[in-house]
Amino acid sequence: MSAMLPRLEARSVAVGAAVTIGLAVPPALIGALLSDDGSLEGSSWVPVLFAWIVAAFVVGGFVAARAQPHAPSAHGAAAALIGYALVQGIGVLRHLLTDEPVAWLSIAFSALLASSTGLLGGLLANRFRLRHSR
Repeated sequence: MSAMLPRLEARSVAVGAAVTIGLAVPPALIGALLSDDGSLEGSSWVPVLFAWIVAAFVVGGFVAARAQPHAPSAHGAAAALIGYALVQGIGVLRHLLTDEPVAWLSIAFSALLASSTGLLGGLLANRFRLRHSR
């Protein structure tokens, strides 16, 4: 028995990824700027910025999946993961070019977090769509 992979609608995934990037980059930049001078250490802003980024993954997944009755979870997970990968790819490139260490394990964990929360956004979009189609 083989499971078929869902066919993703590229436009929905791209829009969801763009929303993810648009919402996640500002708190990530704020965090990066504040962490460079050490002012985030022990700060109560850390959980706020983290929650903002996680919410960006959920919203991006929701946007990608909202018009997709076919495989909404896959659309949500793909959108959040692609948005994360595009931004993180730039960060990795910057680290490699400046001979800074790259936290590969942290990147893998964050990719899993992005896809999982994007999937949650897809589930919420599907539930919302089903509830409003009655």
